[in-house]
Amino acid sequence: MDSSELLRKLGRQEYRRKNYHGALNFFNSVISHDKNPAIEALDNRAATYEKLGDLHAALKDGRRMVSEYKSSCTGYLRTGKILRLQDKDETALGIYNYGLRNVPSGDPCFQVSGWLLDCWSTHAHSFDKLLNQMHDDLNRACGPRKARDPLTVLPNEIAEMILSHFDFKQIVSIIRVSTQWRDYLTSKPGLWTKLDFSAAKTIIPGLAIQKYLRYAREAATEVVTSRLLFQQEKFLPHLARFCRKLETLYIKDGCSNESLIKAVSITGNLKSLSLSSDCAVTLDCVSQVLGHCLTLVRAEFHYILAPHPPRPPLWPRDLPKLQVLTLNYETPSSSSSMMPPIDPLLEHLPEICELKLSNWSSNRTIPSPGKVEMSHLRTLTLINYQGEVSLHSLPSVRFVQLNRCPLIFRRLSTSEFKPDLRVLGFSKFSISYAELEPEKLWQLIGTNVEELTHLSITHCTTLLEVDLIKMVTMGYMDQLGHLDLSHTQVTDNVIESLVPRARHLRRVRLAATKITGISVKALVTQPGMELVHLDVTDCNNISADAKTMARRKEGLKVLSGMSAYSGKKIRFE
Repeated sequence: MDSSELLRKLGRQEYRRKNYHGALNFFNSVISHDKNPAIEALDNRAATYEKLGDLHAALKDGRRMVSEYKSSCTGYLRTGKILRLQDKDETALGIYNYGLRNVPSGDPCFQVSGWLLDCWSTHAHSFDKLLNQMHDDLNRACGPRKARDPLTVLPNEIAEMILSHFDFKQIVSIIRVSTQWRDYLTSKPGLWTKLDFSAAKTIIPGLAIQKYLRYAREAATEVVTSRLLFQQEKFLPHLARFCRKLETLYIKDGCSNESLIKAVSITGNLKSLSLSSDCAVTLDCVSQVLGHCLTLVRAEFHYILAPHPPRPPLWPRDLPKLQVLTLNYETPSSSSSMMPPIDPLLEHLPEICELKLSNWSSNRTIPSPGKVEMSHLRTLTLINYQGEVSLHSLPSVRFVQLNRCPLIFRRLSTSEFKPDLRVLGFSKFSISYAELEPEKLWQLIGTNVEELTHLSITHCTTLLEVDLIKMVTMGYMDQLGHLDLSHTQVTDNVIESLVPRARHLRRVRLAATKITGISVKALVTQPGMELVHLDVTDCNNISADAKTMARRKEGLKVLSGMSAYSGKKIRFE
């Protein structure tokens, strides 16, 4: 037996004889002799200080144990006990919490220092369980004296009403509070109607998915899939069988075409189906899904693959309830010959309200004469669309976005603009990558601009400075709240004519234009104009003083500098 162990043994003997001063001398000798004293020696001395009433010195040894021996329960238990003797229950609770995070399960230190913990019965528990017990006891002691489990006090109807305001992630956390809470929550299928797995930070195993589906008891109406370890070929049909009332399905990650077709053929009440850009499906799969789900109100396919070999799809003949349709076709070439025709489908959408098409072609005009009039259509988004559109035959449309759609302007007259055209009432109009004369643009927008609040004209190089000034004087920008003229021929003269008229502007984007600091100062200092966002990225003619002055305006965020492709960072304030 070495000298340190002998001194510690003599100290423990004096401690049992209640000769605390003698025991302290032995423990001091042990600790002063060793550069890194054992945790048992520190714990012995802290217990002795506690008996002598020197809680400050005892606490110092306790904190030293916590600092130097984080994986041992001894320091946390000793420090927590001393803090409770000092009436510092909140601090003691924090020490117990810290210990529960750092001490591994089944801490073996009980055999060494259990003799000191004479106020706790430790003979039947391991130290980690004892630490957990002390934490729970103190947690209850620190709570309100009249605290009661709300599920035992509130009526079931009120408790379920309160819990119905929590989302799926919160419900999953709540069931871990206690066994009673878990049993209560899992007995209420109404709390499991919306299963959103997208908030998971790790991959979800299949058994967990099945468990939550059992909790729903076929009452689930909305499911968002993401991070699923469960095989998708089995999961989607399994989901359809266990969720007979399913109305909304949003798939954020990959799935096989066969499993998707099988799942939608089983469900008879599906109203909304959305597939993200990470979920690629073939064109044949899309046509079959639409054919099986005649109850669909919303259908979004953001990544559609071309069939091999290329062949036209067999679109369903009737989709009487479909109101929102998004089809993003990933064509292998920009050639219109590689784009599948969409007009056979558009002829069978009587209730369509929102239509978004990307990389499609059409041999007929939208809407086709003598076919469906699309009288309910309010939002039309066309990207790289090879076909004609008669906007004046769609009076209900309020939001239009046209990107790389050259054939739309084919039938527009190049003659002088005539104000007696059919009056339209767009609230949002966006056009980009279009080479068209200003007269054609004015014909597209129409003369009824009182409701126009969002206007975006970008990458339209054929519009000159004089054309933009004419648009301002014609009143196209008087009611705007959002204006985007990036990559156009905007100069200080255009802004000078704009500022006195566009008093409602809140967000302005003028990236890659020819404006200088004069335009920036005019936009920032104009009385009555309350800008919140100004984008002047890639505007090389603006001085640093003008940008600094704009950033000083309260409530205004300024985006300036050079874009990412130039290798310089964008400053955003």
